[in-house]
Amino acid sequence: MAKKTLVTVNEVYLKSDRSSGNMVVLKENEEDQHHFVMFVGDSEFAAIAKEKGMVEPKRPLTHDLYLTISDNLPVEFLRIEIYDMVENTYYAKVFFRVDGTEHFVDSRPSDAVALALNRKIPILVNKKLLRRELTPDEIKEYEEICKTVKF
Repeated sequence: MAKKTLVTVNEVYLKSDRSSGNMVVLKENEEDQHHFVMFVGDSEFAAIAKEKGMVEPKRPLTHDLYLTISDNLPVEFLRIEIYDMVENTYYAKVFFRVDGTEHFVDSRPSDAVALALNRKIPILVNKKLLRRELTPDEIKEYEEICKTVKF
């Protein structure tokens, strides 16, 4: 994928809400009005929270196992790319180098983000997946529309 279609994420936020679930929000910078949001399960949320230093699990998480194994292999992690959405499923790749050759593997975006935070490698998101934050007035307008729609 052409690098110009990708945005480097510098901010990773976690939000948990009983009504909407666990969310991971990725932004280029704190002030940016565009963001990428993915909903994740509890274990994926915990893995990312661990890598952000928000929790300290008593036992290693699944991604810790894989990273510990990779510590004993000649692999250098380079970056992750969240590059597409098909049928409401996001797609990501993890790029790495072995013996001077670059490779990539398919990954769930949540796993890729946890790995990127752990290894301090760039997180890139396709610009077409970014959404603009709604203003309070826009939210109110959408809520009013939803109240008038009959299902």
